[in-house]
Amino acid sequence: MTEQTPSKKLLIALIDHLQDAVFAIEAGRFVFINKQMSALYGFTEQEMLHHPVTEFIFHEDREMVMQRYRARQQGEQITNEYRFRIVTKLGEIRSVCMRVGIIRGADGIVSTVGSLHDITDQIHTMSALATSQADIESILNNMPDVFYRTDMTGTITLISPSCQSVIGYAPEEMLGENMSRFYCDQADRERVVQAIKAGGGKARQVEACMRHKDGSPMWISTNAYIRVDANGQPIGVEGIARDITDKKRNEERLAELGRIDHLTGLLNRRSFLEEGEKLLQIAQRYERNLSVMMIDLDRFKSVNDRYGHQAGDLALIYFADACRDVFRKTEIIGRMGGEEFAVIVPETGLEASREMVNRLGRRLKEQPFQFEGQTIVITLSVGLVTLSAHEQSLELLLNHADRLLYQAKHEGRDRVILADAID
Repeated sequence: MTEQTPSKKLLIALIDHLQDAVFAIEAGRFVFINKQMSALYGFTEQEMLHHPVTEFIFHEDREMVMQRYRARQQGEQITNEYRFRIVTKLGEIRSVCMRVGIIRGADGIVSTVGSLHDITDQIHTMSALATSQADIESILNNMPDVFYRTDMTGTITLISPSCQSVIGYAPEEMLGENMSRFYCDQADRERVVQAIKAGGGKARQVEACMRHKDGSPMWISTNAYIRVDANGQPIGVEGIARDITDKKRNEERLAELGRIDHLTGLLNRRSFLEEGEKLLQIAQRYERNLSVMMIDLDRFKSVNDRYGHQAGDLALIYFADACRDVFRKTEIIGRMGGEEFAVIVPETGLEASREMVNRLGRRLKEQPFQFEGQTIVITLSVGLVTLSAHEQSLELLLNHADRLLYQAKHEGRDRVILADAID
């Protein structure tokens, strides 16, 4: 059977169907190009054939390409694949990857054959990805909030460097650790997890307490969501946490200020009643003693009238300090308005409570109020009742003590009027 040699026409047809641009060069000029080569450059075959190769190479890359071409012609071992830039008919600069080889004919003619693959879009994509990655890293490295990523068990797989300024740990100290380790307690971690579940895989502004590396508690607000794979299966949690410790402390201060009388530092009326209800419920539940006293500073108006309101304010502060010296921390003391105060004494009967009032009176007489060199003796009128019936309310106890207080004032002031529980 006789071997058939492919015709030149058939070979050209085959080459024209290749995806890459194919060429042949002799003496530095194109002697063959396929259709893809013409399409890549935008030139016709006639516009490229027999023209110097250098006309079609970007000027900054010409010397490099031609040095390698000459070296290859001289038989030097030179790379057969590399990248450079070309210039199209429209003046567009594109990047190509060239694969090239040498054919030495029997007639001594050296031909260079090769192919070009347009990699412009690939380079742009890679450049864009590199830029995007650099941008992401820059954002992560400079953002004040903490970006984090965990797997579905809670193990930290990625965390931004800002974690060190927020929670005190360097990223390498947190990577591979379970996130639950850094919460104040498991309930705080569970609060975030439950919020994500309740939100259908997303949670917004969930507040939780975390433990700083120095051991102090700090608060974060986190937005988080569950990451899924291409099949929609959960693979982890990703989120951003913001340090809100200062905000929480300010809220706590404001809440405390809302509970405290701004002048004396004692509980204000509303907070006193709230705390008093708690103590009363405990006393009733466990059948324990509880005493309530209403206290009024005698002739306080005359202090204001004679020495001015500054003296009056300082007198109230003086009295509040005296109360803190005499009463225990288990007692609650409140300023009910003006110069009227109330005290609830848990687990204490009538006589023991009266002794506390007597100690308070002695404290005021032994260390009298001083104002601008003047000694001002402050005395008290007190109504004192004790709990003995389970059906009593705090309001009834305070009203009863208030009536006894006014009885003490009516009988001459500077005295304690006490009674058993309301009949």
